[in-house]
Amino acid sequence: MEMSRVGSCLLLAVFLAACSAQPAPPAAPVTVVSAPAQAAVAVIGDSFSAGSDNDVVWPEVLAERYGWGLENASQGGAGYVAGDGVLGTFTDQVDAVVANPVDVVLVVGSENDVDADPSAVGVAASDLYRRLELEAPSARVVVIGPIWSVGDPPPELTPVGDAVRSAAESAQLSYVDPLPLRWLADPTLIQDDGDHPTDAGQAQLADDIADALERVDQDLLG
Repeated sequence: MEMSRVGSCLLLAVFLAACSAQPAPPAAPVTVVSAPAQAAVAVIGDSFSAGSDNDVVWPEVLAERYGWGLENASQGGAGYVAGDGVLGTFTDQVDAVVANPVDVVLVVGSENDVDADPSAVGVAASDLYRRLELEAPSARVVVIGPIWSVGDPPPELTPVGDAVRSAAESAQLSYVDPLPLRWLADPTLIQDDGDHPTDAGQAQLADDIADALERVDQDLLG
């Protein structure tokens, strides 16, 4: 009898435990948050973008500010026509720009074309934009015209800028005209050579270009 009573108690305990056990709540879904994609930005330009005796240049300032992946292919002395047969033109920088996938291409300049035939600049610009369309078809291309430092730009630079604008608009690209904005007109932002921006000038140029890009499209800055 004692053993039967003990066995019954054990069975009852097991039964009650089984009845009282609650199923485990379902596991909460795991949310995977991806880091925002880093915009790949490339710059085609002259020494204002490449730097000349600078510790920092505006493309690097903006890349750090907005988290860009940067390819700065700029070369001193370059332009749409300027640099041909010497250090190279803007077109010669395309290989570096399209070597890796790119989201945005900024083509900036150039005052180096000041003595060039505006019609030749226009043809070279159109050829450059067409090549970018073929070799980086998914990239957003923004054209920024010649930048002049200190004082008023010479009158012969205006038709050069107009030729670049016309080529950009024909290619349905956004265009920014720096000449009336006088980005580097302040002589305190220019080196002793009377032309190239100091590091402070590069920082100011970064702010000016960021403002211009924001006016073109806020999403360009990332």
